[in-house]
Amino acid sequence: MKKRIFFIVNNLSGGGAERVISIISNYLIKQDYQVTILMLRSDKCVYALDPSIKLIKRENVKDNDALNQIKFIRNWYKKEPDAVFVSFLRKQNLYSLMASIGLNVKFMFSERANPDVKFEPLNKDYIELSLLKKFSVLSSCKKIVFQTQGAANCYPVKSQKKSEIIPNPLNEISLPVYKGERKKTICAVGRLTGQKNYRLLIDAFAQFSKPHPDYKLEIYGDGGLRKTMENYIDKLGLTDKIELCGFCKDVHQRIADAGMYVMSSDFEGLSNAMLEAMALGLPVISTDHPPGGARAYIKSYENGILTPVGDVDAMAKAMCYMAENPQKAKEMGLKASSVRQELSMDSICKKWKKVFDEIAEVKE
Repeated sequence: MKKRIFFIVNNLSGGGAERVISIISNYLIKQDYQVTILMLRSDKCVYALDPSIKLIKRENVKDNDALNQIKFIRNWYKKEPDAVFVSFLRKQNLYSLMASIGLNVKFMFSERANPDVKFEPLNKDYIELSLLKKFSVLSSCKKIVFQTQGAANCYPVKSQKKSEIIPNPLNEISLPVYKGERKKTICAVGRLTGQKNYRLLIDAFAQFSKPHPDYKLEIYGDGGLRKTMENYIDKLGLTDKIELCGFCKDVHQRIADAGMYVMSSDFEGLSNAMLEAMALGLPVISTDHPPGGARAYIKSYENGILTPVGDVDAMAKAMCYMAENPQKAKEMGLKASSVRQELSMDSICKKWKKVFDEIAEVKE
């Protein structure tokens, strides 16, 4: 009899967690698993899934219907007591944990966001995260998958004993590692949101640009702060040196021969864009943001450079180092490209399957 696994998610309309679910699902189908995806908010799916993967949409969806979501999940726990259930997003992780109370269910969840972020007390996100951490010690939760050890350390000690560290698999990158002469461009990739702290990047570039006036900064991505960023760039008189390139499907081709990749985020779960830049062989500079995703893969001045969060001077200094030491920058980029093998889809999917197999074989 095939092992059965149920993924619990809002929908598959896009996003890092949803992408990982699609990759793992397609892998498990080939490994003698029966895969079902429970979709709590809609049946939208933008990923190519094996036709044998079942998609089940919750009916009569309404806004703010947490109780109905919990009931829906609990009913599936009762229908499939021998199956493995795994939830991926924080709100749904909490609902799935609450639904498991009093049941012997093979349930696990994955923390994809940053559990170290500081919220104001009584903030909705603060309450959800606090409740999730408390509920995570329940015996009904068999495993918790984190992307970094730093994220796991934010949870209670009892929960950490259930933890597994599994980073995201890299997107398949068809381009070879670039080894030629690099252009005098600095690139960044990510949504134009406050979390990314692009003002830090722009301010650091403004400093860097004085001794290196022949460099340009290219920022790929869209978001609500675009107009604010355009105004700030104009205020600094850098419109001829900084380009907001928008979302580009061929971003890898565009940045492969850039002089360096820079990430200025205040916090990140684990940045796929940063890892993909490393896989391309780009010299990478990143803030050492919580909960430690960049630190897990970058050893400063060996395969990239880490700078303190919010430190404009340190980031500008790191940019200058990369520009003024091209041979060292090239060596760092080549060392960074080893993540291609470490984070290949096959390698990461095997780690997930190992966890699922362990839970599936637990005798209640």
